[in-house]
Order: sequence, then C-alpha cells, then structure tokens
Amino acid sequence: MTETLKPPSDDGAALLLPDTGIPNGVHVGPQAGDTRRDDIHAQHRRAWSHRVVSDIVGAIELLIVAFAIVAPAMVFTVIQGVAIDAGQLAQTGLIAAVLYHLLNRVRLKDQFERLDIAGVGAARTTGTLSVVFLASLGLGIPIESYNAEMLAWYVVWLSASVSGIVALRSVSQSVVRDLVARGWFDRRIAIYGAGTIAKRVQAFIAAAPRGFILSGVYDDRSDPARTSHDGLPPDGGIDALISEGRSGAFDAVIIALPQSADRRIAEISRQLEQLPTSLHVVTHMAPDLVDQIAQHDVSSVGPVGLLDVKQHPHADWAPIVKRIMDLMLSVLFLIPLLPIMLLIAFAIRLDSPGPALFRQRRRGYNHTTFKVVKFRTMRVLEDGEAIRQAQSDDDRVTRVGWFLRRSSLDELPQLWNVLWGEMSLVGPRPHAVAHDDAWGAMHARYANRNQVKPGITGLAQVAGARGEITADGDLEKRVLADLNYIAHWSPWLDLTIMVRTVFAILRARNAH
Repeated sequence: MTETLKPPSDDGAALLLPDTGIPNGVHVGPQAGDTRRDDIHAQHRRAWSHRVVSDIVGAIELLIVAFAIVAPAMVFTVIQGVAIDAGQLAQTGLIAAVLYHLLNRVRLKDQFERLDIAGVGAARTTGTLSVVFLASLGLGIPIESYNAEMLAWYVVWLSASVSGIVALRSVSQSVVRDLVARGWFDRRIAIYGAGTIAKRVQAFIAAAPRGFILSGVYDDRSDPARTSHDGLPPDGGIDALISEGRSGAFDAVIIALPQSADRRIAEISRQLEQLPTSLHVVTHMAPDLVDQIAQHDVSSVGPVGLLDVKQHPHADWAPIVKRIMDLMLSVLFLIPLLPIMLLIAFAIRLDSPGPALFRQRRRGYNHTTFKVVKFRTMRVLEDGEAIRQAQSDDDRVTRVGWFLRRSSLDELPQLWNVLWGEMSLVGPRPHAVAHDDAWGAMHARYANRNQVKPGITGLAQVAGARGEITADGDLEKRVLADLNYIAHWSPWLDLTIMVRTVFAILRARNAH
C-alpha cells in the first residue's frame, strides 16, 4: 500500500504516525477551489515524510530505553553502595533496546493506528517494556547477582523508561499536530483526466478531511463535459502538467482515464515518468498496458483503486542520507585534493591562455539549469546552442587538458557543485543543455534521468557508457544504466560505484 495516497479511516478517527503514536491530525489545508490554492501552488514545497518523523521519534525511544538503565544503577550505587559493572550495564541496555525495537516493529506493521488511552500508548508501552526488561535482565544481568534488589531495579528502570517515552510522545504529539494543521504532511495531487472517472478521484480529494490537496486537473481534450469536479475547466494539457511537475507543484500524479483509452494511458505514463513524483493509474486497466515496468504495487485514494506505475524516486530517508553522504565525503575528498587542484590550475594557466576553470550550463534535478564547474581542458569555452562533443584526437583539447580528461581530474571542481547542493557524488552525469535537447529528441526516456540530482560519477560511467555518442545504441546503454541506478539506489550502491570509478579511471576507456 502506498503511504502517500493512503485514505483516511471511514469513521474519521485520529490516525497515528508509524512508530510513535503521534496523531496525523485533521487536515485544515486548502482544497480545490479554495482561495488559498494558488498560494499552495506557489509554495512548491515538498511534503514532509511521515516515515522520517516517526523514525526519528522511534530512535529517540530506543535511546531512552537503553539509557534509562542508568537510573537504577545510580540508585544502587549511591544508596546501597553496590558496585555496578559498566560493561554489563551497557550490554543489558543494548539488549533491552533491541528487544523493544523487535516487539514494536511487529506491532507497527499497520502504518497508521488509532490513539491509545491517554493519547500516548502508556498502557501498551508499559506492557511491552515489562516483557522487554524481564527478558533483558535475565540475559544481561543474571538474577542471582542482585537477589531481592532485582524487583527494585526492575521498577526503577520501568518507571524511568515509561516516563521518558510518554513525555517524548506528548511533546511530539503537540509538535506534529501543529505541523499537520499547517499542512506540512499534505500530499499535493495532480489529476490527468477530466471525465467521469477522474471526477470521482477529484471529488474524494477535495472532500478528504486531511492529508490531500488537489493541486490541479489536466486534460488535452477540451469538450464542455471535461471539467474539474467543481465545474472549472482543466488547468491545461500534458505539456502544462509536465511544466508544473518540473516546478515542484505536486507530489503525485493520478491518471484517471476510461478503460477504452488503454493505449493513451500507456503513452501518458511514459511521458510522465520523467517527473520526480509518484505516478498512479486508476486500476480499471491491466498492468501489462504500461510498458517497461517490471512490477506494480496497488494503492487507493478513497473508493478508487490505483495502479502504482512509479514511486517517488529517493523518498523518505533517501534524500537525507544521500545529502549527508555527499557533504561528508565531498569535504573529506576536498581537504587532501586542494593542493593538487591548485597545481592543476597553475599548469592550465601555463599551458594555454584562458581561465583555469570552465563553467557550462547543465541540466540537473527536475530539469533545472545550473552551471557545472570543471577545469578547462580545451582552447574554447563553448556554452551555446550548438556544442561539438569531445572526440578522439580532438584538436581543441590542450596538452594538459588531454591528461586531465584521460584521468578525469578535470571533474574535481564539481565537488563544489556537490557542496552547493546542485549535484551529488553519484548520479546520472549532467550534459550540456544543447546535448540534452538533442538526445532528449532521440530517446523517449532520456528526460527520466533528471528525477534525481546529477552526479560526478555514475553507474553508466563505470559500466563504460561514457564519452562520445556516435550511435543510438550508445545513448540507449547510458539511459538504461542511469534509470537502473535511480530504481535501485542505496548508500551501498553509491559506495560501490565510487570504488568502481577508480578502476574505470585507470582503464581510461572512452575518455576523450
């Protein structure tokens, strides 16, 4: 079930964020037709992730369980003068945290739960911790070690843990309620289609008490019967939908067309895959009508079933983890490389007239344009409508430039692009705007590469799909490698590609 499109409960009861007991609250954001709709549209703010917030609170709960064991240890040490083994204490706290996590994980398979007594799950937490502590005390600190004092140890530890968790959930509850009221967790949804089926989806989203905002209705057909649920004409066609999606106006797209339009649905799906949003199709159609999709999940919005064509790339923790990795590793690389970069800049200036650095417009995340920074390797500084791609024995390449390109050292200044947030260490390589336009016309899925930040290196590069593109097969191999990276991203994959990049540089294959 897709979390971002999960419908609220039928009876309107408050919902909980996973792991925390934090209520999702009541949606008070603007709906379709609301005078504030344009304001929400203009904000272009990506919704906060339920999973990230709940995971953070859940992690703090584990720390409370682990460190609350210090309370009984202090009681025994200060009052009774009992010497406590620090290693045994740490072992017991760790065991308790692991057991608590395992028990909670089983209970929290349902992403959203109803509120428990007192709104913070105090009774259930006490029961869970009782089981956890009885097991962990026996595993970590044998009962014969303390005899009669064991009961006091258990009571103090349990009291400290429950008090800490209840306090945490109470504060978290208040904070998240406020964020929910402000619409921070709302999912902005665009609908493609303005017929009968589409109006059912539109009507539910507009009437939903929380969680959804109807961000726009689009359709390329303009007959009078095609309107939004409130009678307004569509906001535009497929081109307008793609343009709004590139500007970050919504988080998900639902294609709501009749079953007879199966081929049109497949074509619309292919065009919309390039957007960094989740993509869904009303499930009156067979899954095999959407080409090149290996498997499909299903979800729903209100009473309407959906086929999940594509999930939001790098959602939840992924962008946070990836950004932390980029910042830490780029700084780690820059510190020892700065002297080398200064020497390279000096060599470039001695070798040929012109600046040491070269800036060129490239397309990045969601087709935004930025200027990539590289060491100058040619006698020209091309950044116009027509740019000749570097070739073998290219007479524009300088002597120092030839070495820099063969060794990929010309890419080092892009570490600054990574620090500025325009690029990532690993991702699809950004190409000049002129090349992007030309290659986008050659390959239907080329634009899908821009769903994530571009990288200094990528899966295509370490697989040998780099250098001059002389045939359709060259472009196909590069695009498929980049899309495979997006679909299967993980921190481990990024680290693997970085290691493979070193060997690819040593081989210097297709480097011109």
